[in-house]
Amino acid sequence: MEYNKPLPNIIFFVPDEMRGDTVSLRKSNNPFINTPNIDQLANDGVAFTNCFTVNPVCAPSRCCTFTGQYVHSNSHRSLYQLLRPHEENLFKFLKKKGYEVIWIGRNDLFSQKAGKLSVTKKISLSMLSGDTKELITNMKSNPFKKEDRLRKSFYYGERTKTQAKDIDYYIIKRGLEYLETNLNKPFCLYLALGFPHPPYVVEEPYYSMYNRNEVPAPIPPKLDDKPEFMRLIHERYGLNKLVEEDFREILATYYGMITRVDDQFGQILAKLKEIGEYDNSAIFFFSDHGDYAGNYGLTEKWHNAFQDCLINVPLVMKIPNIQPDEKIKDQLVEIIDIFPTVMEIAQIKSKYTYFGKNLIPLIKGDDKIHRDAVFAEGGFNIREPQCLESPVKNPNIPLMGIYYDKTNISAEKPSTVARSAMIRTKQWKLVIRSSKDEELYDLIRDPQELTNIINDKAYSKIKEELKEKLLRWYLNTSDNAHWKKKREI
Repeated sequence: MEYNKPLPNIIFFVPDEMRGDTVSLRKSNNPFINTPNIDQLANDGVAFTNCFTVNPVCAPSRCCTFTGQYVHSNSHRSLYQLLRPHEENLFKFLKKKGYEVIWIGRNDLFSQKAGKLSVTKKISLSMLSGDTKELITNMKSNPFKKEDRLRKSFYYGERTKTQAKDIDYYIIKRGLEYLETNLNKPFCLYLALGFPHPPYVVEEPYYSMYNRNEVPAPIPPKLDDKPEFMRLIHERYGLNKLVEEDFREILATYYGMITRVDDQFGQILAKLKEIGEYDNSAIFFFSDHGDYAGNYGLTEKWHNAFQDCLINVPLVMKIPNIQPDEKIKDQLVEIIDIFPTVMEIAQIKSKYTYFGKNLIPLIKGDDKIHRDAVFAEGGFNIREPQCLESPVKNPNIPLMGIYYDKTNISAEKPSTVARSAMIRTKQWKLVIRSSKDEELYDLIRDPQELTNIINDKAYSKIKEELKEKLLRWYLNTSDNAHWKKKREI
C-alpha cells in the first residue's frame, strides 16, 4: 500500500475504562450522551460499534493491544506483568521506522527499561505540573462517612474547579505544548488519560449536564444465576443498599466524565488542524475496557468478568488516504486489530508473530466479515499469587481505601478471580472458568445478559460448538515462538 511521503503522523488518544456504548455517533449509538468531537472523527473516518477488548483490566489489555497478542500468548496477565525490554511492541517498531514517539500520561504498559527502548521521550508525572504534591492534594477524597450507603460505591460526585486541574488536565496541556513545538516528522503521540476511570467524579458543567431521569435505566441486579464474584461485589461494596436513583446518579456522573474526555480530545483535534497536521495524521480513539457504572447493581470492573459493558470498547479512527465505504461498522473486531493496522499505515514489514487482523480491508469494504467471533480472557491460577492485587489493609486510608473490599475479596477467595475465557459471536456468548462458574447467553433474545442458560439442556449443542471453537482458538494462539530464525548457543 502506498502513502504520500512523508509518512502520516500517528495519534493514540486512550481514555481509561470507557464503555463502547458511551459514544454518541450523532445519536445513532447512544442518544443520551454528547460526544461531538469523537463524532466528528467518526465522520472524517470510521467508527466500530462492535470492538471488544481481549481483557477487562488495564495493563493486560494495553499490553495485548500494542503487541497484537492475547494474554495467554504474551504472559501479560495482570497489573504487574508489563512489557519487558526483549519484547516487541508497536511503539518500538515505530521508533525503529524513524517516528519520534512521545508518551504522555499513565503507564500500565511498559517496564521502565522497555519504555526507554520503545519511546523517544516520556513526559512523566513529575513533569506534568512541576509540583506532584499539589496534584495529590487537589484530588477529591471520599466524601461519604463510614456508615453512608454510598461510602464504598466508587461514587464521589461533584468536584471543584481546583480539583479539576488533575492529571488529565496536565496531560492535555503537555500534549498541546508538544504540538506547538518544531515537530520532528513523522511523530507518534500517545496520550493515555485517567478518566473516566472511577471514582465517579467530575466538575461543572459536566456534573449537571445529564438529567438523572433521562439516562438509561441500569441493568437490574439479577444475580442468582451469576458468578459468585458478582454477588460478593454487590454485597461487600454496599451496593445492595442502593436504589435505581443512586445508579442513575452514578451513570449520569460517568457520562459527564466522558463528555469532559470528549472536550479534551477536541482540544487535540483543534490543535492538529491549527498547525496543519490534521489531514496528514492517523488518529485513533479507543479505550482499554469498560465499566459497570451501575449495571447489574455493580460498579467499576472485575478481573474475569465479560459483560458487554466491560469488554465492548469505543474504536474510532481516521487514516489519511483511506476512504471508508461506510462511516459506522458493526462487524466484530478486537482491540488487538489496531496493531497490524498501524503497521500497514507506517509501512512496516516484519515477520513478527501477532494475532490481530488488519482493519484496512474492512474499512474499505473489501472484507465484509472480518471476524466471526471475538475472544477475551482474564483471571489467574492459585499458583500465580504474583498476579493478585495486594490487599488494602485499611478501608479508611486516603485514595486507596476505596479498594479495600475489591482487593480483599480476591485475596480471601481466589476462586473469584479464577482463570477464565470468553467467546462471543453476534448471537452467543460463552464464558468458561476454572472455578466452574460458567455462563452462556443468547444475545439476540437476551442482549442484557440477564438469564444464564449454561445449564439449559436445550442449548447443549450450542455450548459444545462454542467450546470447540474456543479450543481451536487456544490451539492456534497458544504461544508466540520468537519470530527471528536464529539459534543462540
